Amino acid sequence: MIMLIDFDYFFAQVEEINDPSLKGKPVVVSVYSGRNERSGAVATSNYEARALGIKSGMPLYRALEIGKNRAVFLPIRKDFYQKYSDKIMDIISEYSEKMEIASIDEAYIDIDGNDCKIGIANEIKNRILNETGIKVSIGIGINKVIAKMAAEMAKPNGIKCISADETEKFLNDIKINDIPGIGKVLSKNLNEIGIEYLRDIKNFDVNKIKSILGESKTNYLYELYENKYFSPVEPRVKKNFGRYLTLPENTRDIDKIVPYLKKSIDAAYEKAPGIPQEISVVAIMEDLDIVSRSYTGNAIKRDNSINIALNLLNKIISEDNRNIRRIGVRLSKISKNNTLDDFF
Repeated sequence: MIMLIDFDYFFAQVEEINDPSLKGKPVVVSVYSGRNERSGAVATSNYEARALGIKSGMPLYRALEIGKNRAVFLPIRKDFYQKYSDKIMDIISEYSEKMEIASIDEAYIDIDGNDCKIGIANEIKNRILNETGIKVSIGIGINKVIAKMAAEMAKPNGIKCISADETEKFLNDIKINDIPGIGKVLSKNLNEIGIEYLRDIKNFDVNKIKSILGESKTNYLYELYENKYFSPVEPRVKKNFGRYLTLPENTRDIDKIVPYLKKSIDAAYEKAPGIPQEISVVAIMEDLDIVSRSYTGNAIKRDNSINIALNLLNKIISEDNRNIRRIGVRLSKISKNNTLDDFF
């Protein structure tokens, strides 16, 4: 069985711990873009802020309108939150040799056997609370996806197990928009052709679904539905290197976007420990939806990357009529760059 430990409204919860006067108040932790004091997005909000309608990913200006004179707005302090995360990860690591840190506020562990191990889950929760003050929710299932969905069901501050015996019914009843990795846009596209539940995919031609999701995500859905998804819990090794920049204004004007695209390329190549075989242009749209296009080839040198990236950017703009808010580049499938210096 796989266990996912999810730190509830983590950034805002850390702020509450360090300033007890915030408890009971709507708290919103935001990423500021630098354009102006109202430009940015909500990173996380506590449950009091969510009750007002302020949620993660919401544009900051909208959150400020909703929370005016009611919510406390704080800038993100990621390095500070990382210290809490490190302490919690150390606690979690004591319970399994197989641990995967999925993000700053999530970790999977592989627990032996087919039972739910509720006792272990309670012990982990209590230790994290007593030693750091942080409340967590825990989901347990036969694979990482089910564990993640169970953790969502357990929030806030709960434990939910989908046992092996319950898995078939659970997968049969799960809605497409509740499946991690699909997202609201793709879910909407699937809903429009009649796929509302995971079980509905059996009634459709696989190529029809691939035309909407692409091959990788289509295979993922079928593996999940057929109970053949068993991605192992394993330590994360950084495989992608990227840089994303906020544009001075939302725009579709190529001439205004290209200078920031070039800066992103230069920064990404500076980070990468070798030559990529895949480059992706990532656009965060005006509504904060994320759109990307990728190119895979042999060693993509920096000199060639700008023309490839421009073609990918043009694809995004030609296929999507929204303005772009942020632009970035992600490099992956890195091959180590061997030079003469490696031999001395």
